[in-house]
Amino acid sequence: MSLRWARWSGRLQRALLGDAEARIALRLRLPLLWLVALLLPALVLPDRVWTTLLLGLAGLLLVAFLWARALARGLSAERRLRFGWVSVGDRLEEEFVLTNRSGLPALWVEIRDETNVPGYQVGAVRAIGGDDRVRWRQSSVCTRRGQYHLGPWAIESGDPFGLFRVGRRYDTRQEIIIHPPIHTALPIPLPPGRSDGRARTRERNWQAASNAAGVREYHSLDPYHWIHWPTSARRDSLYVRQFERDAAGDIWLLLDAQAAVQLGEGPAGTEEQAVLLAAALAARALDETRGVGLAAFARQPQLVPPALGAGQQWNVLRALALLRADGEIDLSRALQELGDVARRGSAVIIITPTADAAWLPQLAQLSRRGLESHVLLLDRPSFGGEGSSEALRAAIALLGFRCQVVRRGEVGRPLVEEEHHGFWEFKVTGTGRAVAVRRPFER
Repeated sequence: MSLRWARWSGRLQRALLGDAEARIALRLRLPLLWLVALLLPALVLPDRVWTTLLLGLAGLLLVAFLWARALARGLSAERRLRFGWVSVGDRLEEEFVLTNRSGLPALWVEIRDETNVPGYQVGAVRAIGGDDRVRWRQSSVCTRRGQYHLGPWAIESGDPFGLFRVGRRYDTRQEIIIHPPIHTALPIPLPPGRSDGRARTRERNWQAASNAAGVREYHSLDPYHWIHWPTSARRDSLYVRQFERDAAGDIWLLLDAQAAVQLGEGPAGTEEQAVLLAAALAARALDETRGVGLAAFARQPQLVPPALGAGQQWNVLRALALLRADGEIDLSRALQELGDVARRGSAVIIITPTADAAWLPQLAQLSRRGLESHVLLLDRPSFGGEGSSEALRAAIALLGFRCQVVRRGEVGRPLVEEEHHGFWEFKVTGTGRAVAVRRPFER
């Protein structure tokens, strides 16, 4: 019976409104009961009073229905995302357009939204006149990386008497990925790698190809004979030659995604700090024409084969946005898995918050396979955990591997502080010039 009623209701809606997306429903049933209650006395005991009340109530229902039907046919809305991609700390901004093509005003129009972006609230109530259009923007600061969706959403309105409810639903769902931010000021050098694939265990000599592809800023571990003196003189800063490398000079970023070793939650946790480190290192390596790959063995593994170019940067950022450190595979097993897929001569940057040294034999095994390793330890005491990261760093250094301890707060500025400093906002003039109308202020 309910299925049959739904079919008849849908046919009636299409016949009355001529639009499959619009819906009209009775909000209050009490006026109909009054109408039936007045109809009986008017038929049994005809009188001017009953007739007047009956005609007045029937006229009110008719006017309310015609008003609601006009709004159902004339009201529509659309939304447009202003920027196609955003990262944590950016403003997610949409433009909404509410259009009323009927000649009757809508005293209230409610926006109902099923967006699941954290902290982003679209719900609003607007009023619009007849044959009018209203525009507004909704924005919020992105606070958490991940994959989310905008919509589905709907608009609801009704007649001024509150008897009928008008609705139009939009089932479109736009997927959006909030990427981790990229911090450029990172005092961590990239491992040199081996362009010829004949790396020897813990070999410290630097090898360069004969063809230079460009220049980049000098790092403390760069050899002095790589310095390009003409460029350094022009820019008043040290620059070194950047050499072309083949696939053997790739860099793998291995993030320890075991849930048991993580500390803290949110932006202050080791998971977010590891993601920030990986994003920054990947961007720098790709800028230096190095192939970059990513590996993280969580419950939903993220494995991005090494490649070059801007497209690879988005692949890495997407994988980092979806990463959750909820895995059960420990670092020793993760190193073994990576060793099976990484090519000889590649460099591996290991990012982990662990204080356990049980994985060090597997690290030595990577070296015997011709993979150069660089370890970044997230300092456990600074994240509120137990164990000594400095002791583990010393043990790794004794094995001949490079290791650096990264403490809490050394990568990026907290989002709360970013909000306190404000954000840039620009306005484009008629001549195409971008003018800053709001600037971040410094304390």
